[in-house]
Amino acid sequence: MKMNRNLLDQSVPKSMLTYYRQALTVIAMAVIAVVFIIIFRPFNIYESLDFIANGSISGWIDSTEDAYILALSSVVLLAALIIMASRIVLVHNRRHSLSYRVFLLWCGIEFLVVALGITIWSATFFHQEYTSIFRLYSKVLGRTTCILFIPYAFMLLYTIIVDKAHQLKTLKESIANDDEQLQKTYILLYDEHNEMRLSVKREDLIMIESADNYICAWYMNNDQIKKMMIRNTLKRVAQQLSNCSIQRCHRSYMINMDRVKVLRRDKEGVFIEFGIEGVFDVPISKTYIDNITKWLMK
Repeated sequence: MKMNRNLLDQSVPKSMLTYYRQALTVIAMAVIAVVFIIIFRPFNIYESLDFIANGSISGWIDSTEDAYILALSSVVLLAALIIMASRIVLVHNRRHSLSYRVFLLWCGIEFLVVALGITIWSATFFHQEYTSIFRLYSKVLGRTTCILFIPYAFMLLYTIIVDKAHQLKTLKESIANDDEQLQKTYILLYDEHNEMRLSVKREDLIMIESADNYICAWYMNNDQIKKMMIRNTLKRVAQQLSNCSIQRCHRSYMINMDRVKVLRRDKEGVFIEFGIEGVFDVPISKTYIDNITKWLMK
Protein backbone atom coordinates (compact mmCIF):
# COMPACT_ATOMS: atom_id res chain seq x y z
CA MET A 1 0.00 0.00 0.00
CA LYS A 2 2.91 2.32 0.76
CA MET A 3 4.32 1.80 -2.73
CA ASN A 4 0.91 2.54 -4.28
CA ARG A 5 0.61 5.75 -2.27
CA ASN A 6 4.09 6.78 -3.34
CA LEU A 7 3.19 6.19 -6.98
CA LEU A 8 0.01 8.26 -6.67
CA ASP A 9 2.01 11.10 -5.12
CA GLN A 10 4.62 11.09 -7.88
CA SER A 11 4.38 13.76 -10.54
CA VAL A 12 3.25 12.98 -14.06
CA PRO A 13 6.30 13.66 -16.26
CA LYS A 14 5.99 17.02 -18.00
CA SER A 15 7.22 15.39 -21.20
CA MET A 16 3.85 13.61 -21.31
CA LEU A 17 1.92 16.84 -20.74
CA THR A 18 2.37 18.31 -24.21
CA TYR A 19 -0.28 19.07 -26.82
CA TYR A 20 1.29 16.55 -29.20
CA ARG A 21 1.44 13.71 -26.65
CA GLN A 22 -2.09 14.34 -25.42
CA ALA A 23 -3.46 14.53 -28.98
CA LEU A 24 -1.90 11.13 -29.70
CA THR A 25 -3.33 9.85 -26.42
CA VAL A 26 -6.87 10.93 -27.29
CA ILE A 27 -6.62 9.46 -30.79
CA ALA A 28 -5.25 6.18 -29.40
CA MET A 29 -8.02 5.97 -26.79
CA ALA A 30 -10.68 6.62 -29.46
CA VAL A 31 -9.28 3.88 -31.69
CA ILE A 32 -9.04 1.42 -28.78
CA ALA A 33 -12.62 2.20 -27.72
CA VAL A 34 -14.00 1.73 -31.25
CA VAL A 35 -12.12 -1.55 -31.77
CA PHE A 36 -13.29 -2.81 -28.37
CA ILE A 37 -16.93 -1.92 -29.11
CA ILE A 38 -16.90 -3.44 -32.60
CA ILE A 39 -15.25 -6.69 -31.49
CA PHE A 40 -16.97 -7.32 -28.15
CA ARG A 41 -20.21 -5.31 -28.53
CA PRO A 42 -20.63 -4.81 -24.77
CA PHE A 43 -24.14 -4.25 -23.29
CA ASN A 44 -25.64 -5.18 -26.71
CA ILE A 45 -24.48 -1.71 -27.64
CA TYR A 46 -25.91 -1.71 -31.14
CA GLU A 47 -29.34 -2.71 -29.95
CA SER A 48 -29.22 -0.08 -27.21
CA LEU A 49 -29.02 2.77 -29.73
CA ASP A 50 -32.70 3.56 -29.40
CA PHE A 51 -32.65 6.30 -31.96
CA ILE A 52 -32.09 3.71 -34.69
CA ALA A 53 -35.44 2.12 -33.89
CA ASN A 54 -37.38 5.37 -33.92
CA GLY A 55 -36.05 6.26 -37.36
CA SER A 56 -33.92 9.27 -36.57
CA ILE A 57 -31.17 8.02 -38.87
CA SER A 58 -32.48 4.86 -40.49
CA GLY A 59 -34.92 6.95 -42.47
CA TRP A 60 -32.20 8.41 -44.65
CA ILE A 61 -29.62 5.59 -44.48
CA ASP A 62 -30.42 2.40 -46.33
CA SER A 63 -28.36 0.01 -44.21
CA THR A 64 -29.14 -0.41 -40.55
CA GLU A 65 -25.55 -1.54 -40.00
CA ASP A 66 -24.35 1.74 -41.59
CA ALA A 67 -26.66 3.64 -39.27
CA TYR A 68 -25.17 1.86 -36.28
CA ILE A 69 -21.63 2.67 -37.44
CA LEU A 70 -22.56 6.31 -38.04
CA ALA A 71 -24.14 6.58 -34.61
CA LEU A 72 -21.16 4.89 -32.95
CA SER A 73 -18.72 7.16 -34.79
CA SER A 74 -20.61 10.28 -33.74
CA VAL A 75 -20.63 9.17 -30.10
CA VAL A 76 -16.90 8.42 -30.13
CA LEU A 77 -16.17 11.71 -31.93
CA LEU A 78 -18.15 13.65 -29.35
CA ALA A 79 -16.31 11.91 -26.49
CA ALA A 80 -12.95 12.54 -28.19
CA LEU A 81 -13.71 16.25 -28.61
CA ILE A 82 -14.68 16.59 -24.95
CA ILE A 83 -11.55 14.74 -23.80
CA MET A 84 -9.39 16.78 -26.20
CA ALA A 85 -10.77 20.03 -24.76
CA SER A 86 -10.08 18.71 -21.27
CA ARG A 87 -6.49 17.80 -22.17
CA ILE A 88 -5.89 21.23 -23.70
CA VAL A 89 -6.81 22.78 -20.37
CA LEU A 90 -4.61 20.21 -18.60
CA VAL A 91 -1.57 20.95 -20.78
CA HIS A 92 -2.14 24.69 -20.54
CA ASN A 93 -1.69 24.40 -16.77
CA ARG A 94 1.33 22.06 -16.96
CA ARG A 95 3.54 24.68 -15.30
CA HIS A 96 2.05 23.36 -12.07
CA SER A 97 3.19 19.98 -10.80
CA LEU A 98 0.54 17.32 -11.42
CA SER A 99 0.53 14.12 -9.36
CA TYR A 100 -0.93 10.84 -10.58
CA ARG A 101 -3.57 11.19 -7.85
CA VAL A 102 -4.79 14.49 -9.31
CA PHE A 103 -4.50 13.09 -12.84
CA LEU A 104 -6.77 10.16 -11.94
CA LEU A 105 -9.25 12.58 -10.37
CA TRP A 106 -9.12 14.62 -13.58
CA CYS A 107 -9.87 11.48 -15.61
CA GLY A 108 -12.83 10.73 -13.34
CA ILE A 109 -14.24 14.19 -14.00
CA GLU A 110 -13.72 13.59 -17.72
CA PHE A 111 -15.90 10.47 -17.43
CA LEU A 112 -18.68 12.55 -15.85
CA VAL A 113 -18.45 15.29 -18.49
CA VAL A 114 -18.28 12.82 -21.40
CA ALA A 115 -21.34 10.99 -20.09
CA LEU A 116 -23.17 14.31 -19.67
CA GLY A 117 -22.25 15.36 -23.21
CA ILE A 118 -23.50 12.07 -24.70
CA THR A 119 -26.70 12.31 -22.64
CA ILE A 120 -27.47 15.86 -23.84
CA TRP A 121 -26.51 14.89 -27.40
CA SER A 122 -28.85 11.87 -27.32
CA ALA A 123 -31.74 13.82 -25.74
CA THR A 124 -31.38 16.71 -28.20
CA PHE A 125 -30.87 14.92 -31.51
CA PHE A 126 -32.54 11.57 -30.90
CA HIS A 127 -35.69 12.69 -29.15
CA GLN A 128 -35.06 11.10 -25.77
CA GLU A 129 -37.73 12.03 -23.23
CA TYR A 130 -36.45 14.79 -20.91
CA THR A 131 -38.50 13.32 -18.09
CA SER A 132 -36.04 10.41 -18.08
CA ILE A 133 -32.90 12.52 -18.47
CA PHE A 134 -31.43 11.49 -15.11
CA ARG A 135 -32.11 7.82 -15.76
CA LEU A 136 -30.57 8.24 -19.20
CA TYR A 137 -27.51 9.97 -17.69
CA SER A 138 -26.91 7.23 -15.12
CA LYS A 139 -27.23 4.60 -17.85
CA VAL A 140 -24.83 6.48 -20.16
CA LEU A 141 -22.39 7.13 -17.29
CA GLY A 142 -22.20 3.45 -16.36
CA ARG A 143 -21.61 2.30 -19.90
CA THR A 144 -19.22 5.16 -20.72
CA THR A 145 -17.14 4.36 -17.65
CA CYS A 146 -16.97 0.66 -18.50
CA ILE A 147 -16.04 1.28 -22.14
CA LEU A 148 -13.54 4.10 -21.51
CA PHE A 149 -11.87 2.32 -18.59
CA ILE A 150 -9.87 0.05 -20.89
CA PRO A 151 -8.32 2.76 -23.14
CA TYR A 152 -7.79 5.03 -20.11
CA ALA A 153 -6.08 2.22 -18.16
CA PHE A 154 -4.00 1.24 -21.20
CA MET A 155 -2.76 4.79 -21.84
CA LEU A 156 -2.09 5.42 -18.14
CA LEU A 157 -0.09 2.20 -17.93
CA TYR A 158 1.80 3.20 -21.08
CA THR A 159 2.57 6.61 -19.54
CA ILE A 160 3.90 5.00 -16.35
CA ILE A 161 6.03 2.48 -18.29
CA VAL A 162 7.51 5.22 -20.50
CA ASP A 163 8.19 7.35 -17.43
CA LYS A 164 9.87 4.49 -15.56
CA ALA A 165 11.93 3.59 -18.65
CA HIS A 166 13.07 7.21 -18.88
CA GLN A 167 13.95 7.23 -15.17
CA LEU A 168 15.88 3.97 -15.57
CA LYS A 169 17.80 5.36 -18.55
CA THR A 170 18.61 8.54 -16.62
CA LEU A 171 19.74 6.48 -13.62
CA LYS A 172 21.99 4.28 -15.78
CA GLU A 173 23.53 7.36 -17.39
CA SER A 174 24.06 8.88 -13.95
CA ILE A 175 25.70 5.68 -12.67
CA ALA A 176 27.89 5.51 -15.77
CA ASN A 177 28.96 9.13 -15.26
CA ASP A 178 29.62 8.48 -11.58
CA ASP A 179 31.71 5.42 -12.46
CA GLU A 180 33.64 7.44 -15.01
CA GLN A 181 34.33 10.19 -12.47
CA LEU A 182 35.22 7.59 -9.85
CA GLN A 183 37.67 5.89 -12.18
CA LYS A 184 39.36 9.22 -12.83
CA THR A 185 40.12 9.43 -9.11
CA TYR A 186 40.26 5.79 -8.03
CA ILE A 187 41.50 2.54 -9.48
CA LEU A 188 38.93 -0.22 -9.04
CA LEU A 189 40.23 -3.79 -9.02
CA TYR A 190 37.83 -6.70 -9.47
CA ASP A 191 38.12 -10.43 -8.91
CA GLU A 192 37.33 -13.16 -11.43
CA HIS A 193 33.62 -12.95 -10.53
CA ASN A 194 33.61 -9.23 -11.37
CA GLU A 195 33.21 -8.23 -7.73
CA MET A 196 35.17 -5.18 -6.65
CA ARG A 197 37.88 -6.09 -4.14
CA LEU A 198 40.00 -2.96 -3.94
CA SER A 199 39.40 0.73 -4.54
CA VAL A 200 42.54 2.83 -4.24
CA LYS A 201 43.35 6.39 -5.20
CA ARG A 202 45.11 6.53 -8.54
CA GLU A 203 48.18 8.26 -7.15
CA ASP A 204 48.51 5.67 -4.36
CA LEU A 205 48.66 2.60 -6.61
CA ILE A 206 52.24 1.61 -7.41
CA MET A 207 51.96 -1.52 -9.53
CA ILE A 208 50.10 -4.78 -10.06
CA GLU A 209 52.04 -8.02 -10.04
CA SER A 210 50.95 -11.35 -11.51
CA ALA A 211 51.07 -14.36 -9.17
CA ASP A 212 49.76 -17.43 -11.00
CA ASN A 213 45.94 -17.15 -10.86
CA TYR A 214 46.15 -14.10 -8.62
CA ILE A 215 47.27 -10.52 -8.89
CA CYS A 216 49.08 -8.62 -6.16
CA ALA A 217 48.26 -4.92 -5.93
CA TRP A 218 51.03 -2.73 -4.46
CA TYR A 219 49.79 0.56 -3.07
CA MET A 220 50.54 3.23 -0.46
CA ASN A 221 48.38 3.73 2.61
CA ASN A 222 49.42 6.20 5.32
CA ASP A 223 52.93 6.31 3.84
CA GLN A 224 53.28 2.54 4.15
CA ILE A 225 53.50 -0.03 1.38
CA LYS A 226 50.50 -2.35 1.31
CA LYS A 227 49.83 -5.46 -0.76
CA MET A 228 46.57 -7.20 -1.55
CA MET A 229 46.06 -10.50 -3.34
CA ILE A 230 43.04 -10.74 -5.66
CA ARG A 231 42.01 -13.83 -7.61
CA ASN A 232 42.15 -12.65 -11.21
CA THR A 233 44.51 -12.66 -14.18
CA LEU A 234 46.76 -9.81 -15.18
CA LYS A 235 45.45 -10.04 -18.74
CA ARG A 236 41.87 -9.41 -17.63
CA VAL A 237 42.91 -6.54 -15.37
CA ALA A 238 44.89 -5.00 -18.23
CA GLN A 239 41.74 -5.03 -20.37
CA GLN A 240 39.75 -3.33 -17.61
CA LEU A 241 42.39 -0.61 -17.12
CA SER A 242 43.31 -0.12 -20.76
CA ASN A 243 42.30 3.56 -20.86
CA CYS A 244 44.17 4.82 -17.81
CA SER A 245 47.74 5.39 -16.65
CA ILE A 246 48.08 1.84 -15.31
CA GLN A 247 49.98 0.23 -18.16
CA ARG A 248 51.38 -3.21 -18.75
CA CYS A 249 55.17 -3.28 -19.05
CA HIS A 250 55.86 -7.00 -18.73
CA ARG A 251 53.92 -10.27 -18.86
CA SER A 252 54.01 -10.23 -15.05
CA TYR A 253 53.68 -6.53 -14.22
CA MET A 254 51.52 -3.46 -14.69
CA ILE A 255 52.83 -0.13 -13.42
CA ASN A 256 51.36 3.26 -12.52
CA MET A 257 53.00 5.59 -15.02
CA ASP A 258 52.28 8.57 -12.76
CA ARG A 259 54.60 7.13 -10.10
CA VAL A 260 57.54 6.32 -12.36
CA LYS A 261 60.69 8.21 -11.33
CA VAL A 262 63.36 6.70 -13.55
CA LEU A 263 63.55 4.67 -16.73
CA ARG A 264 66.91 2.90 -16.60
CA ARG A 265 68.60 0.96 -19.36
CA ASP A 266 71.64 -1.20 -18.59
CA LYS A 267 73.24 -4.41 -19.76
CA GLU A 268 70.59 -6.46 -17.98
CA GLY A 269 67.74 -4.70 -19.75
CA VAL A 270 65.31 -1.82 -19.21
CA PHE A 271 63.86 -1.14 -15.75
CA ILE A 272 61.43 1.20 -14.04
CA GLU A 273 62.35 2.81 -10.72
CA PHE A 274 59.69 4.21 -8.39
CA GLY A 275 62.06 5.71 -5.83
CA ILE A 276 60.13 4.05 -3.00
CA GLU A 277 61.99 2.10 -0.37
CA GLY A 278 60.85 -1.50 -0.34
CA VAL A 279 59.65 -1.51 -3.95
CA PHE A 280 61.93 -3.32 -6.40
CA ASP A 281 62.79 -2.11 -9.88
CA VAL A 282 60.33 -3.49 -12.42
CA PRO A 283 61.63 -4.87 -15.73
CA ILE A 284 60.19 -3.75 -19.07
CA SER A 285 60.04 -6.33 -21.86
CA LYS A 286 60.74 -5.47 -25.47
CA THR A 287 57.07 -5.99 -26.33
CA TYR A 288 55.98 -3.03 -24.19
CA ILE A 289 59.00 -0.68 -24.35
CA ASP A 290 57.56 1.51 -27.12
CA ASN A 291 54.23 2.00 -25.33
CA ILE A 292 55.94 2.80 -22.02
CA THR A 293 58.23 5.30 -23.72
CA LYS A 294 55.25 7.06 -25.34
CA TRP A 295 53.51 7.34 -21.97
CA LEU A 296 56.61 8.85 -20.40
CA MET A 297 56.88 11.36 -23.25
CA LYS A 298 53.34 12.70 -22.66
